[in-house]
Amino acid sequence: MSTRRGFLSGMVSLGLGSTFSTGMLLSSCSDGEKQTPLHPINELYIPDLPDKAIDGKPIKAALIGCGGRGIGAAFNFLDAGNDVSVVALADLFPDKLEAGRQRLEQGKNVDISDEMCFTGFDAYKRVCELPVDLVLIASPNCFHPEQMKYAVEHGKHVFVEKPAAIDSAGYRSFLAASKQAVNVGLSVLPGTQYRFDRRFVSSYRKVQEGLIGNIVSGYVYYHTGRDQYIVRRPEWTDMEYMIRGHFNWSWVNGDQVSNMLIHWIDVFNWFSHLKPLNVLGYGSRIRKNIGNVYDNFSMHFEYERGVTVEGMVRRIDGCDNGAGAIIHGEKGSWHSSDFSIRDRSGDIIWQYDEEAAKSEFKVHDMYTLEHIVLINHIRKGEVLKVAESVAVSALAAVMARESAYTGKVCTWDQMIASDLNVLPEDMALVNVDLKQFEVPLAGAPFIID
Repeated sequence: MSTRRGFLSGMVSLGLGSTFSTGMLLSSCSDGEKQTPLHPINELYIPDLPDKAIDGKPIKAALIGCGGRGIGAAFNFLDAGNDVSVVALADLFPDKLEAGRQRLEQGKNVDISDEMCFTGFDAYKRVCELPVDLVLIASPNCFHPEQMKYAVEHGKHVFVEKPAAIDSAGYRSFLAASKQAVNVGLSVLPGTQYRFDRRFVSSYRKVQEGLIGNIVSGYVYYHTGRDQYIVRRPEWTDMEYMIRGHFNWSWVNGDQVSNMLIHWIDVFNWFSHLKPLNVLGYGSRIRKNIGNVYDNFSMHFEYERGVTVEGMVRRIDGCDNGAGAIIHGEKGSWHSSDFSIRDRSGDIIWQYDEEAAKSEFKVHDMYTLEHIVLINHIRKGEVLKVAESVAVSALAAVMARESAYTGKVCTWDQMIASDLNVLPEDMALVNVDLKQFEVPLAGAPFIID
């Protein structure tokens, strides 16, 4: 496993170009004022968001990861359209699989036979090799790249929860699999559900139409209470304890930037069509007393075109909470708190009309809407091409985390060239030397001469 202090050294720049293009600038008029779109609207992917997926060929899905988010994703998929079904389950742990299996039976009348249930580290391979159309991946974050890659290699469409990856090796694997999926006509939908929320999509369109002008800066934040606390059972090995309590271990979940703030980093990246060039971050543990993740981070990104972004994430009980983004442009700003655009004086010049949307649409749950979009792409034979840009957001989060862990400025070129791989070499439910998972400590020790 690459060390925190060693991964930044000895690198060469690969010169990877931006996934995004700034495109041509066009002029249009709105409300008597000349506006310059940030990008030609007809060249952007702006999803249709109907209340239900179109009818078509039956779609059979297998679920990898039977915890709360996995079963939630299965419910969302089943709610999204007709003739869709979940026919197989996979999880590392038998008790987690059985609990999820019962929830599916009780909540959706889905009866999955023993022969279609698989456990262990290779369970994901077993379901990907079945005659299913779609694989739903909601396992702990560290497993996402390999499981997505294996599913694509076996000709499956994929829904994979965020983040796309939590290290450089995972990013490269996810990116390669995303390109392969597009080449062979498969759709990959990462679980960045804001991209399929009616409020965000309407806001995105307005920003791209030029209502705030060229983007100059942003602020992203996610503040909430402490992570889940898992009481260790005597029969669990060290590895089982860490994977079951994945929220508390950086190698499993990627820490708070990759696990939580990733949503809002992705919103900024999506709206701006820019990638980060470097980041300086810091973080610490104030209340956390288990695992090795931080409970707070702060960071300063520098993006292409001189754009800057400030980010913060905190998971501590008893503090003020909230999550969102503010994107500043030359003429105004967009605010996720009320889905409004304000001019430089702070006056609202556009706002998403919640009441009008309620009268026009019945379904407003973004978790269901993203599955509606995926099913429609599969049935229409159209490839959904968002995975590569979501991978950029994942690596941006890794950059911020590693900068905080090392106390060093971290650049995009360093990260794409890095051999950083956080997975333990021995991936088995065994006892290990827990000293290799100590809390990262930035900077040099203070020594009194």
